[in-house]
Amino acid sequence: MARWLVGLVLISSSGFSAAAWAEASILELLSDEGNLTPQAFLLQVEQDYPGIISEFEIDVVNGELIYELSMIDTSAETITEFEFRAKDGRLVTQEVARLEADDRDELIAVNLMEDKSLTFYTLVVKAMKDKQAFILEAQLDHDLGISYLELKLINVDGKSKLAFDIKTLRPLPLLKWN
Repeated sequence: MARWLVGLVLISSSGFSAAAWAEASILELLSDEGNLTPQAFLLQVEQDYPGIISEFEIDVVNGELIYELSMIDTSAETITEFEFRAKDGRLVTQEVARLEADDRDELIAVNLMEDKSLTFYTLVVKAMKDKQAFILEAQLDHDLGISYLELKLINVDGKSKLAFDIKTLRPLPLLKWN
């Protein structure tokens, strides 16, 4: 029994170290001045491509920071998924598909943003207000009659999450599910 407990402690503590190391590594990549910040990147994409960004996330491939995002073009009824290099903003992949039923919640949020003449970048800036953090993920959603932006952030203090109501332009309390 004692060996089992020691093994469990070693496994759980090494897992924690790996997670902490991964966070530090991602934060280091995001802090690298050679990479576009997620916010600068979002603004650039909105200027270069039609539609409204509905989802953004980062990925690390072979030590390189990659920005992945989806854009919904309501007039063309399409969703385009992109991958870009964070170093120079160069397009890596692009896939266009017709909007489907499972895009419905994002589409409702995008329609509200269009009605309010909001861009994803502007919404992110309003949601982050004075927070000094990098975006790990950002996604539009619609649930329980509320269209909102969900953000996952990281800074030197660790990760955090926030939700921001698109209609009222105010933070939403985060619900915790079991």
